[in-house]
Amino acid sequence: MSTWLRKRRWSLMGPDRGHAGVELALAVAVLMIPAAIVVLGFGPWSERSVLASAAAAEAARSAVVSLSVDAGNAVAQEMGSNYGLESDEIRLGWCGATPMAGGAGACPMTRGAAVEVEVEVWVPVVNTPWGAIGGVWVTRQHAEHIDLYRSLG
Repeated sequence: MSTWLRKRRWSLMGPDRGHAGVELALAVAVLMIPAAIVVLGFGPWSERSVLASAAAAEAARSAVVSLSVDAGNAVAQEMGSNYGLESDEIRLGWCGATPMAGGAGACPMTRGAAVEVEVEVWVPVVNTPWGAIGGVWVTRQHAEHIDLYRSLG
């Protein structure tokens, strides 16, 4: 066999062959795994964001109708339990009080007054069968006015 053919044969079947497939697989894994985590995390975030908005609106409305923030707390907690949340995964703050402190600020229950509520809902970043990994609080606010012509007695 000629020297030229031996060199040519070695370059075609040398140790550098086959790396492109391995590099492609590693690159796809490195790029696709974070993208998959983001896509899978968007669903629960979106769902709980809508829950926080609805809970804020329903809690404020319930507090205005019954003239009690306790009724609003009960409605929001019930909505959270319907979504499968624990009681510590949904927090409410009324009339300027932060949800972390949990409680009612000075909510005036008089005609024309505005009752404000801030609802925070816990959203895990990644859900696994062994529990959630990381998470953030999604916050939504709503204000409801007490009817000017309502009988308060």
